[in-house]
Amino acid sequence: MRAPIAHNADGLRAGGHPALALAALLVLGPLPLAAAPPGPYTVQPGDTLWDLAEHLRPDQHTSIQETVRLLFEHNPHAFTGDERTLQVGAVLSSPDIPAGQARAADPANAAPPRPPQPTDSASASASASASASASASASASASASASASASASASASGSGARVGAQDDGETRREFVFGERPDEDTEAETETGTSAWDLRVDEAMVELGGLGTSGRPVDYVQHGRAVVSARHSLNEDWDLRLGARLDVQAQQGGDYPRTTRARADYDENFLRYRGDRTRITVGTQRILWGRVDEIPPTDRLSTKDLTRFGLDPYGERRRANPAIRAEFFEGPWHADLVFLPIFRPAELPDRDSLWHPVDRNRGRLLGLPQDPALAPLIEQATLDDDVSGNGGAGVRLGRSGRGADFAVTIQRARHSQPYYRFDADTRQAILTGQPAGDPTLEAVHPRTWVVGGDTAFATGAWTWRAEAAWLSDVPVTRADDLRQTTVEGVDWVIGAEGFPGDGDFRMTTQLAGQHLLNAGDMLDAQESYFLTGELESPFAGHNWRARMRYSVGLNRRDIYLNPELAWIAREPMEFYIGLHWLDGAEGTAGGFYRDNRMLVTGWRGQF
Repeated sequence: MRAPIAHNADGLRAGGHPALALAALLVLGPLPLAAAPPGPYTVQPGDTLWDLAEHLRPDQHTSIQETVRLLFEHNPHAFTGDERTLQVGAVLSSPDIPAGQARAADPANAAPPRPPQPTDSASASASASASASASASASASASASASASASASASASGSGARVGAQDDGETRREFVFGERPDEDTEAETETGTSAWDLRVDEAMVELGGLGTSGRPVDYVQHGRAVVSARHSLNEDWDLRLGARLDVQAQQGGDYPRTTRARADYDENFLRYRGDRTRITVGTQRILWGRVDEIPPTDRLSTKDLTRFGLDPYGERRRANPAIRAEFFEGPWHADLVFLPIFRPAELPDRDSLWHPVDRNRGRLLGLPQDPALAPLIEQATLDDDVSGNGGAGVRLGRSGRGADFAVTIQRARHSQPYYRFDADTRQAILTGQPAGDPTLEAVHPRTWVVGGDTAFATGAWTWRAEAAWLSDVPVTRADDLRQTTVEGVDWVIGAEGFPGDGDFRMTTQLAGQHLLNAGDMLDAQESYFLTGELESPFAGHNWRARMRYSVGLNRRDIYLNPELAWIAREPMEFYIGLHWLDGAEGTAGGFYRDNRMLVTGWRGQF
């Protein structure tokens, strides 16, 4: 969800009498921001590059897309990837934005096109289940590969803003580089440090009803709240504290009635910010990659599988302990990360309809249902090895000159579990003997990752490509059910833009996953799929229609998520949607086919 810029609590600041300023704004309209005095601006929580560009472009004849490009190229230190990876707390400087240098905007469209949903550390998402379906197709046991969690970062105090009038009488915050509103000045202490900034970064409540004849439950409920407290210690040091609470429940049907409320840490870190360096120590999200939804180089993050792939990409990541050092030199950005403690993917309750090991019906995600294995899966004990560190990686990127690119090398662990039968259970299966105490072991193999990504813009379209080679992808041998690893290659190419230069936005991606020299394995050796998202506001930007989708190309594996939302009171929104899954045996769509549901809910920020 795109968080709009917050209103300035101090109202108008025109350097004179407020009534005169209001009269001038009502008669003349907001002053052109190109006339704003130059100076730095510190990115605040809720800011997006699109919003900044919208308010900084000198006139309506300069496109927001072109202003986004200029801001991005002028401030490479403020991003960890593409234009969506704007970091809260980064200090931006204003480029020279000549008026009318891009094609004119359509005067019939008073409101600008809505931007893609932002994240702080990686590209945002299009189809949540694509990763899960492809990874499940490529894994012999329950390798649930939906990814996870909302982005957030540290904040620094101060923002330049002024308020202009809108036709509907509501205030709108516009940015003036170099100005600081009175509320921030008053919040500072005598030592120059800011007060604590307390926020609810994300809140949601959702109710769902399942409609298939074979549904495992009748109703589901989900609630989530992410809160943070930010404090700028001085010009160089920032402190962030964060926590989250997730509540999930299900009732009716054949599955057990469950209710789980779980508190968890969010991003908690101390950050040093120098002229050309940034050091962050604590729990944080490390999201590398450039493409939407399923970046192949995103291997150091911790995935959130508690709702499979229902949530957008940015909300399917959890914070994990990390030490991060970033260095900036002109258009270059070097990012070094070490994970001292391995944190595996967050899984749902053991009896949840979204768990990758379905003990109620004796199934494993990624495998066709086998009547001979069903009793063992129903009785199996789950064992997870999470000892050791999470690995490390380095990413080197460059922006500007018409195209952005980055390369990375990582030694990482698969956060999503890959399930295998233990040696005793496997031997009992092969010999036809009863297994006394069947056990499914969740393994997280280490793998080398070598990859890269690139992006470039042509008109209103952004083109992206990303690929990665992995040294160790877990698979299961067909002859003796032994788990081993093979090499693999993942790739994605796609485009995102605004057809017709209007409000309608579309994203489409072609992706592939390949196992190299795999031999006789139970896992799918090739998977191709098409993912994307279609989105358009309408009725004066009071409503939004959106469709996320994923379609398997070489196997039937379908996920559709149409949604209608009332967004007139952003950042609050009410929505109704559908999650439709279908597919062949052994695919994620087939595994979760009976989980089709109609949902309604509320999202917001405070």
